[in-house]
Amino acid sequence: MGRLTVAAPAKINLALEVGGVRPDGYHDIHSVMQSLDLRDTVILEDRPAGVSLNCVSVDPLEQGALAHMGSLRGHMPPSDCRNIVWQAAKLLMEATGTERGLHITLRKAIPLSAGLGGGSSDAAAVLRGLNELWQLGLSMEELMDVGGEIGADVPFCVMGGSAEVRGIGEIVTPLPTTPPWFVILINPPMGVSTAACYREYDNLAQPISVNVDGVMEALTAGDMRQISKCLGNSLEAVTFKQLPLVATLKDVLLECGCIGALMTGSGPTVFGLANSQEHARGIMLKLDSALRQELSGEMPNVYLTRFWANDTCCVPS
Repeated sequence: MGRLTVAAPAKINLALEVGGVRPDGYHDIHSVMQSLDLRDTVILEDRPAGVSLNCVSVDPLEQGALAHMGSLRGHMPPSDCRNIVWQAAKLLMEATGTERGLHITLRKAIPLSAGLGGGSSDAAAVLRGLNELWQLGLSMEELMDVGGEIGADVPFCVMGGSAEVRGIGEIVTPLPTTPPWFVILINPPMGVSTAACYREYDNLAQPISVNVDGVMEALTAGDMRQISKCLGNSLEAVTFKQLPLVATLKDVLLECGCIGALMTGSGPTVFGLANSQEHARGIMLKLDSALRQELSGEMPNVYLTRFWANDTCCVPS
């Protein structure tokens, strides 16, 4: 019986420009996505027959967070066929004609419905891991094609790292590996409907342009300060209107010293960039008091992590 442990990194959008509606009803996007050290872990184990799944919540400090503030909420994805990792496994079995048993353990540290790609990365980890565990021999491109049938962010998550993403997410071009820069995430206790966000975006008087090329050039040059000047997300205006707290959290990150800040995906998580670990930890100290002064009720979860710097995603065990 084989067993494999696979990392499933969170992602952020350093740039996200939303285009028009396509004939198939989806929107074209132009984005720069970046994997983070904060991650879920997927453990794949052979079993005699059938598919089973167990989801467990874990301390983010065990999975890529350098620091964490807030009270972790107990929301977990379902441990059955509704879970995207189960669906990814079954789809890969169908695509390859494989009939084998599988048990999946999903160790969740990435918050749900946060704009951080946790579910997509979990599905991608299953595809990458099963390809290795079962020696299916699929190429990266073939795995990404399967991933595209599961969700728009899955092809990027199959590749990971830094990448330009176009189309509806299926056109992924790798960008140069970045240094392990420090990132602070604030995830408020609320959800955002991505579909509703895109519908509302279509009602704007005009589309919101983003300097995606500027982010790519700065990323290639390894210039974090220039990246910070070019950060942009077409969907911020929509989510900020629906959830003013998200805009407030972005402002708090900047006021506490981040050199740049942005909402990732359709939200509600916002992130800020720091130029060193010392700088980042100083910002975390300021955030603790700033958030208590600014907010009432349940506090958001705050994570200190880094750009993904680990090339080893699959670990036999």
